Amino acid sequence: MKAQKSTNQNAKGTDTLKVSHQSNAVNIGFGTKPLKHITSAISTVLGSDLEKNFTLNLGNSLYGRLAGLSVTQGGSEPGASTPNLFVRGVNTFGGASNAPLYIIDGFISNGSGTANAFMQLMPEEIESISILKDASATAIYGARAANGVILVTTKTGGEGPLKISFTTKQGFNQAQYLPKFLGAYNYSVLYNEALNNDGLQAKYTTADLEAYQNGTDPVFHPDVNWYNEVLRKTSPVSNYDLTFNGGDKNVRYFVMLNALQSQGLFKKFGDLDAESSNSKYAKYNFRTNLDISLNANLSAEFKIAGSIEQTDNPNNYTTGGTFNTLQTLPPNVFPVYNPNKSFGGNALYSNPVANLLSTGFYKNNSRTILSSLKFTEKLDMITEGLSASAAVSINNYFESGSRKSKQYPRYSISKGVLGDTLYSPVIGQLTSLSGAEETLDQYRNTIIQAFLNYKRTFGKSDVSGMVMFNTDNITFFGPASDPSTPSANSTDPYKHNSVAGRFTYAYDSKYIAAFSGNYMGTEIFAPGKRYGFFPAASVGWILSNEKFFKQNKSINYLKIRGSYGLVGNDIIASQGLSTRYAYTPTFGGGSYFFGTGNTAVGGFAENAVANPNVTWEKEKTLNIGIEATVFKNFDVSFDYFNRDRYDILVASNGTTPLFLGIVTPTLNQGKTNNKGFDLSLRYNKKIRNDLQFFVETNVSYSKNKIVFNAESLQLNTALYATGTSIGQPFGLKAVGFYSIEDIAKRATDFRSVPGVLTEVIKAGDIKYQDIGGPDGKPDGIIDGNDRIAIGNAGLPYLVVGLHTGLKYRAFDADFIFQGVTGNTVYLGGNTFQAFQGNGQVGPIALGRWTPETATTADYPRLSSKDNLNNYLFSSFWQRDGSFIKLRSAEIGYTLPAILSNKVKIKTARVFMNGTNLFSLDKIPYGDPESLAGYPVTRTITLGLKIQL
Repeated sequence: MKAQKSTNQNAKGTDTLKVSHQSNAVNIGFGTKPLKHITSAISTVLGSDLEKNFTLNLGNSLYGRLAGLSVTQGGSEPGASTPNLFVRGVNTFGGASNAPLYIIDGFISNGSGTANAFMQLMPEEIESISILKDASATAIYGARAANGVILVTTKTGGEGPLKISFTTKQGFNQAQYLPKFLGAYNYSVLYNEALNNDGLQAKYTTADLEAYQNGTDPVFHPDVNWYNEVLRKTSPVSNYDLTFNGGDKNVRYFVMLNALQSQGLFKKFGDLDAESSNSKYAKYNFRTNLDISLNANLSAEFKIAGSIEQTDNPNNYTTGGTFNTLQTLPPNVFPVYNPNKSFGGNALYSNPVANLLSTGFYKNNSRTILSSLKFTEKLDMITEGLSASAAVSINNYFESGSRKSKQYPRYSISKGVLGDTLYSPVIGQLTSLSGAEETLDQYRNTIIQAFLNYKRTFGKSDVSGMVMFNTDNITFFGPASDPSTPSANSTDPYKHNSVAGRFTYAYDSKYIAAFSGNYMGTEIFAPGKRYGFFPAASVGWILSNEKFFKQNKSINYLKIRGSYGLVGNDIIASQGLSTRYAYTPTFGGGSYFFGTGNTAVGGFAENAVANPNVTWEKEKTLNIGIEATVFKNFDVSFDYFNRDRYDILVASNGTTPLFLGIVTPTLNQGKTNNKGFDLSLRYNKKIRNDLQFFVETNVSYSKNKIVFNAESLQLNTALYATGTSIGQPFGLKAVGFYSIEDIAKRATDFRSVPGVLTEVIKAGDIKYQDIGGPDGKPDGIIDGNDRIAIGNAGLPYLVVGLHTGLKYRAFDADFIFQGVTGNTVYLGGNTFQAFQGNGQVGPIALGRWTPETATTADYPRLSSKDNLNNYLFSSFWQRDGSFIKLRSAEIGYTLPAILSNKVKIKTARVFMNGTNLFSLDKIPYGDPESLAGYPVTRTITLGLKIQL
C-alpha cells in the first residue's frame, strides 16, 4: 500500500492508494472519483516519487512500490531489456498473455518489451500510476482486463505564471555481479581430473601446470579473464530534463523535454576500429499537454508525446551472443592476440575481443508517437452535471535496424620443436563491410471514444454515472517469430468495439454502491461469438462516519468494502501471428504413401482441427477490503482476493481421444484459481517543524493453482500439472551421490540401484529417486516417468516493499527496499555446469565429489564430456531465489531560500541517488534475478534540480 492519505477527512480511506495531499480525486478507468467513494482495489504511486532513482525504462522504477504489483528483472541491457510486470501474480497458462493492460491518459498502449510506450515514459512527465486490481476497477475494460490494468496519468498545466524546472543527473553504472570462473591453472588441474574420471589420459603435463601457475608463458599458456578483456569497470550515464508549466483560465500547458544516455559495459571498441562501434544507448522524450477552455461550456485537451531511441552495438543488435561466449570460453584456450598481432582463435571458439572489433556494427532506431484530442461540452442546459465528450487517439511505433557486418581471420598457434610459433591455416577470412537496412518491429493504433458523463448531489445523495463507446484497431507488423514474411492474417488489424458504463451512488458519506460493465466484441472469434458482457458491482461502508463511532478516539477512519465481477482476457495467443483465427481450418503440406515402394507423394492435409467455439478467457473475481487510520498517523489497508479463471485455451489431450486420427484442437477447457492478499501499512510523524519522517510497507501474497488442464493420462500421477502452481517445474528428485558401494551393486543388478540408461553411472554422479516406470511403479530405471514437481515457479508468491523517508531542515533522504520469497532459480549453463559444451568451470565445482570428499561433497564428480546423468533437469540444481535488495536510495539538500533568491532561483536542490545498491540472497554465484547474460547494473548519480 501507498497509504499516504489526504489531510481532508472526507478523503480518507482510499484503499491501497497514495495520492497528493492537494488532491481529492482518484484516477480510475475513463474518469476520476472522490476518494471517499472508492470501493475498488487500487494502488497508486506518484511520478515525483519515481524520479528518485535512475533507470532506463519506467518499469524498473516500480520495484517494491505498489501493493499487488510484482516486478521481475528482465535483464539490464540498455535499450533491449524491460522488466515483467504482474498484477496479483499470474492466473493463466499456455499461450495466453499474463501481462496487464497498459492505459496512458485513457488510451491503450500496445507493444511488448521495449516497444511498449509505457516502458518509454519518463517519471518527470507522469502525475501518477495506478494499478487497478479487482473486477469493480477493471470491468470497464471488458475482455482486456483479467490480468489487471496499469493506468498512467500524465501531468497537466495549471493556472499561474510560467514555472520552469531543470534537472540533470550525471553518474555511472557498473555490473552488480559478474560470473566468476577459475583461472587457467585451476581449470587445467580440474580438467585433468575430469579426464581421469572418464578413463582418459591427462591433457596437461606438469610443465603445463607450472606455466599456468607461474604465468611465465602467456603465449602458449595464456590465462585470459575474458570478462576483463571485454568489459570496463564503469560506464557513464546522464539525464537532462526540462519542463515548462503554467497558463491562465483559457489555456494551461505542460511541456517536457528529456534526454537520457547510457553507455554500455563494453569497452570502447569503436575508438579502436573505425568499422566497429562503441556500445551506447540514447533516448529522447518530449511531451506537450494542452488544456484549452474554448468558451464557458466547451473545452479541449490536446496531448502529443513521443520518444526516439537509438542503440549502437558492435557485433550484433544485442549483447546476448557475446555474453554467451564469455560464459563458455576457457581461460587458456588461446591468447587474445598472437605474437604477430593476429587474433587468436580456433575452429571451435571465436574470439570475443575480435568479434567486437572486427565484425562490424549494428544500430537500431525506434520512434514512438502518442497523440490524442478530446472535446468536452457541458450540458447543464439540459440537466445540471451532464456533459458529453468525444476523443480520438492515433499512436505509432516503428523500429528500424541498420547492420554493417564483416568477417575476420583468426589463427590457432602451437609451439614448434625449436620453440618457435607455428600458425594453423587461417580460420575465417577478411571481408569488407556489407550492409542491410531492415524493419525490426512496428505497430499503429487508432482509437475513437465518445462519453456521456453525469455527476450531481441531491441532499445527502451523490450520484455519478458514465456511458461510453470505444472502437479501436491495432495493426502489428509481426513479432520476432514472424516479422520478415508477414501474412494477411498476421497484419490484419485487431479490432475492438465496446459500450461501457459505470454508475455510483453514495448516501450521507457512509454507504456507497457502484456498478460497472462493458459489452465488448473483437474480430478474432467466429461471427456470432464475438461479443460478451462483463459486469461488476461493489459496495462500501464508512463506519467511522456513523454516529455510534464518532466518540472513538483511537480509530479515526474505518471503511469496509467488497466487490465481485466478471472480466476477460482475449489475448489467448501471441499477437501478430498468421494462426490468429483459431475458428477457421488451416491446411498444410501432407505426404501420402503409395505402391510397394512406399513412395511419398506430396499433398494437402488439414492441420489441427478448427475450434468454431473459441472464446476469450473469463475470470470471476471476489475482493474484500478494509481501510483504517489509527491514532491519526497510522494507516492500514488490507484486501483479500479470490480469482477463478476458466475457458483457458488448452490442448484437449485428456478430452479428445487420439484414435480419432486427427490433430486434436485447442479448446477453452482450462481452469485456474488464484487467491491471496495485499497489505499496506504507513506511519508518518512530524516530530517538530524541522523534522518529519515516514515508514510504509506493502505486502503482496498470491498463490495460484491449475484446477483443470485437459492433460493426457499419466501412470505417474505426480506428473499431472493439475493441482500445482502455474509454471511449476517438473524434474527428477536428487537424493545425493552414487557411492562406490552403489556402483558395485549395479554391476550385478543395475535395477538394484536405479539409474539412467543413457550414461555409464560412476561413483560421484548425482543419484535420483525412482518414482515410477511405464506402469506407474518404481522399475529401477531413471527416465521421464520419474519426474515430479520440484521447487517453485520463477515468480515469487510473496513480495514485500519497504519505503522510508526523512526530512530534517534542508536535508532529505528516501529509501526503497524490496524483498521476495517463494520462487526457485535454476543453476544452468556453463557458469555452473563444469566443462559442459566445452565450457568453463566455476568456483562451485571446487566442492566436487572425489573418493576423499565423498561425505562432504556438494557437487558431482567432474566429467570432460557432456554428462547425460548429472545435468538432467533436477532438484540438485535448484536454489531458493529469495532476496532483499536496496532498490533505490536518495539523499538531498535544498539550498536556503536566501541564497537561491539572490540568483533569481525559486528552489535549488542537490542530491545523490543510487539504484540496485546491494542484495542479500542465497545465491553466492550471482544475482538471483539474472544468472546469465547482461549483468544487473548498479547506478550512482549526482544531480541538481533548479526551479525558476
